[in-house]
Formats: sequence, C-alpha cells, structure tokens
Amino acid sequence: MRLHDLGHGHKEVVISRPTIWVEMDPDHAAMFGDDWAAADARERERTRKLREEANRERAARRAKTRVRRMVKVMGLDALLTLTYRANQTDQELCKRHMKEFVRRMRRLIPGFQYVAAFETQKRGAWHVHMAMHALPHVLAWRGVKVKSFSVVRAVWRSVVGDLGGNIDQQRRKRFSRQSSGKLAAYLSKYMLKAFQDGDDWSNRYSASAGGAVPEAAVLRFRAATMAELIGLAFDEAASGACECMTWLSRWGDTFFLSTEAENVGATSPPG
Repeated sequence: MRLHDLGHGHKEVVISRPTIWVEMDPDHAAMFGDDWAAADARERERTRKLREEANRERAARRAKTRVRRMVKVMGLDALLTLTYRANQTDQELCKRHMKEFVRRMRRLIPGFQYVAAFETQKRGAWHVHMAMHALPHVLAWRGVKVKSFSVVRAVWRSVVGDLGGNIDQQRRKRFSRQSSGKLAAYLSKYMLKAFQDGDDWSNRYSASAGGAVPEAAVLRFRAATMAELIGLAFDEAASGACECMTWLSRWGDTFFLSTEAENVGATSPPG
C-alpha cells in the first residue's frame, strides 16, 4: 500500500499485489523436454513487440500519474488553452513559444506556476493546455488595469506574432476556480493520448519548478485480503468529508483511491 499526501486536501492510495518471479533450476526445466529452450526462444521472439508496446504504455501511465500529482501538489485550479490561428505544426516552435509566454507572464505575476500538456488538433496544429492558479479579475498592463483575460491573450499574441494567437474563449469556465482533482485528471489524459499517437510521452508535457511530488509512505502486509486493505485505505485517505474516485483492476490485484477534501479551495494566485 502506497500512501501519497499531496497537500491542499489531496490524498492518493495505491494497493497492489506484488509479482514474484522464481527462476527454475536446470533439473526442473528438463521436465519440459529437450525442446524447452527452443520453445522458450520462439516465445520470446513472438512477444518482443508486445512487450515493447507494453513498456511504452507503462511509461505513459507513469507520466500521466506524475502530471496529475504535480497539479495537485501545486494546488492549480484553472485551465488555459493557447492556440494558433495559423496551422502551426512545429512542436519545438510551440514549446519555445510556451516558454516565452511563461517568461512574460512572470513579469506580470511573479511566481507564476503551471503544468502544461501539448496536443495536436485534427488539422495538425499544436496547442497547449495549461493548468495554473486562477487569475485575479484585473492585471496591470502597461500601467493600466485591464481584465486579466485580455492581458493573457495580448501576451500570447505578442509571443506568436504573425502566426496569430488566441486563448480559450470560454471565460467563465476556464477562468473560474475548479477542482484541482478534476483539473489534474483532465490534463493528465494527454499523456495516454501521446502513447496512442505513437509519440514519446516526455515530449508532451512541461511544468514549472515547485511541483516536487513527496515520497509515498509504503506499507507491506502479509495474509491480508484486498477487501481489508481497501478498508484501511478509506480509513486513511477518506476519514472526513471528501470527494472520492476509485478504480479496481480487472483481476482484482490493484486498487486506486483518490480523495479531495470537500469545499477546499485552491491556493490563492501568487501576488
């Protein structure tokens, strides 16, 4: 049982049954006949590509977990989407634009934090989904107080220039405070999408400093049933009023519990 206290009222628990591998000695292997080694070699070759794909998917799931937990650790509570009017298909250029956008935002809001995921539209153009702290209603822009939505759009357009930039137009939805847990789940799904697209998941997200995920507390049990451990997980992570999300694997050997304290708002935006 791995227990993660991510702060801001967020806890996660993962229960898994360990896999134990036992190496057969030569005498035991001989029981399978003289062709055991040859059959084993054929099976290894047959499943090589399947194992490689499974390894890639596991890496993508680890990235998904990391993105989800960083959003919770930082207490991010608002989503911003940065897009291009032009069909901008260069991922590295998109990353440079996003980096410059963050640099300019930090001039306006010192300590600006974010976790970002990169995605392509159907037409092939890149865009950025960025979790951040909810912005104040107005920001100082060139010595004048301006609605924050207009300031953010102006900053992004100043970065991308002739490519034509825009930001998500659903102001009420995107710039209002949201549950960090739901926002984390939304953003992290793009790691698995990267896997499905055949891309390296590590190229699909970026984050500011300050999102270090604390080490998990690890507990090991002998002769305990999954039902007993699930009860312990709820006692530890869901002892008060909270929102819960659970998942049990098809074979019943892995259980996941995520909780978010009820009515706990995200941290105030920096500055």
